[in-house]
Amino acid sequence: MKAFSQILLFSLAATVSTIDPTFAQPASGAAATPTLQYAKQGWTAEDRQTFYTTSQGSHMIPYLWFKALRRLDVDAPFGGDQLARYGYLPNDTKLNPEGLPVGFVIDGDAKTGFLGMTCAACHTAQIEYQKDGATQQLRIDGAPATANFQLFLTDLEAAAKATIADSNRFQQFARSVLGTSPSAAKVAALKTDFGAWVKQYSAFMDASLPASSPWGPGRLDAFGMIFNRVAARDLGIDANFKIADAPVSYPFLWNASRQDKTQWNGFVPNGLFIHALGRNTGEVFGVFADFKPSKRVALPPHDFSNNSVKFAGLQQLEEKIAVLKPPPWPFELKPELVDKGRVLYAQNCGSCHDEKPLLDGTWLTPVKAVGTDPRMFKNADRSSQSGLLAGALTPNPPGATLAETAKTHDILATSVVGALINEAFPLTLRNRNSGVWQAIRKDLSHLLPESQNTPIVVLLLEPKVRANLRSHVEDRLRTLFVPLAPDAPPAYESRVLHGIWATAPYLHNGSVPNLWELLLPPERRTPSFMVGSKVYDPVNVGYVTDDSPFKDGKLVVGAGADPGNSNAGHDFGKDLNDDERWALIEYLKQL
Repeated sequence: MKAFSQILLFSLAATVSTIDPTFAQPASGAAATPTLQYAKQGWTAEDRQTFYTTSQGSHMIPYLWFKALRRLDVDAPFGGDQLARYGYLPNDTKLNPEGLPVGFVIDGDAKTGFLGMTCAACHTAQIEYQKDGATQQLRIDGAPATANFQLFLTDLEAAAKATIADSNRFQQFARSVLGTSPSAAKVAALKTDFGAWVKQYSAFMDASLPASSPWGPGRLDAFGMIFNRVAARDLGIDANFKIADAPVSYPFLWNASRQDKTQWNGFVPNGLFIHALGRNTGEVFGVFADFKPSKRVALPPHDFSNNSVKFAGLQQLEEKIAVLKPPPWPFELKPELVDKGRVLYAQNCGSCHDEKPLLDGTWLTPVKAVGTDPRMFKNADRSSQSGLLAGALTPNPPGATLAETAKTHDILATSVVGALINEAFPLTLRNRNSGVWQAIRKDLSHLLPESQNTPIVVLLLEPKVRANLRSHVEDRLRTLFVPLAPDAPPAYESRVLHGIWATAPYLHNGSVPNLWELLLPPERRTPSFMVGSKVYDPVNVGYVTDDSPFKDGKLVVGAGADPGNSNAGHDFGKDLNDDERWALIEYLKQL
């Protein structure tokens, strides 16, 4: 199989017209250095750097501490290889003087700020292929990353624990942070502060990460981690911790703003910038934002303003994502198969995956129960203790309050809406520069184009605007999460498939390696395969599956698979013959 993959890749010819030559990086050093190009997706180089380097307010670890940490396997800085050993991508530009990988940023300055993450870390991909006997690299913005996030988190924990436990290692760490001759008092203070960070970081990871069945490359239990941060860590309730054992693939970002619902289970209304700001605020809460809600004597009785979220940064990122185009297929196509596949697509796929425009400009995103693994769906409906948020106004439904035990997604929605309101209205004043008001301004301009030059306060007082807000916005803003019907079957969103070739592996949990296998009857799908490779397989449409750069790169998805990893369901290609499957795949390539 490996030999076949190599022969296949060496015989490929790329179609240059679908690759953006403007940003091609000239090779340096040896002639064999792979050339990096970017798919044509409508972004300039400046747009791309905004996406890669804009802070969301994520505070993983003080940056000087991260810079001073050493690896355990070799004597080198922990981040010295731009985290390439975990599958993260380099970002070599003058705008990134610290040499951080794509999606890793410093919130603040390099001396006093925090290392954090942005959505680019998980939503930027790079494929490798052969052309004219040389390796080529194609960067695809907004595509699912193949990085091994859990391995990064656990290695960071191990390096930090070793640093606090080993006196020689800690002395080296202290000299890097404090200078060559720090005072004993400064070293002692650093050890206290760093020890406290190690303790809380380790406690969170130990209570959250699955030990026996790690996520592996290209997957993350996002809901589980966000729920644990907000409902357990931020509320200080250890009983709310649950193992995050329902990993999913990172969804692709292009056309995300066009969906009327989002998240794999379709829980979240979508289509407006304020929706995106709420969804992304929840995401930042999950990837290390500082968040400490509290109660107060004054009204309203709950304060959500103590957080590190950069709302203006989130709005800037979402505006970039809203104009990101799907990547064109970069290889040759067979027009006769495309034509045949178009008919098969209409017969077998269109009812779920066609563009179905709604009145507000979004696309209908059907949420369908198609027999795929239920674990993510069920875990997302778990309950938690509300703690100090008991009695807080919750948007689900409007005017309701959180009970002492509530759905965890309602606790998250309450926290997100509370944070947005506190950001937009600190005390009694409007924060005019807030990302919240930027989002509202954009949404009003979309809903009422004639109002673009009217001050927003005047708009909100006009009866016409209030009526439009009620008819177009209010019904969809009243909750951040759509409540499930009792005994609802596990169901997941059916997205429009533009650029689907760049989003392997498939199904919500990444349990099917390529489009060819997705069209097979489930019993004929590969029961296990290797994940994490960037080498692309343009015939089957996915990554090669006979090799992985990671020791935990084998994913078992058939008989004996761990809960959450099943490759069952979505059997809509089972009645096709092989010729029809190849034709349908050829059509899917060029969507």
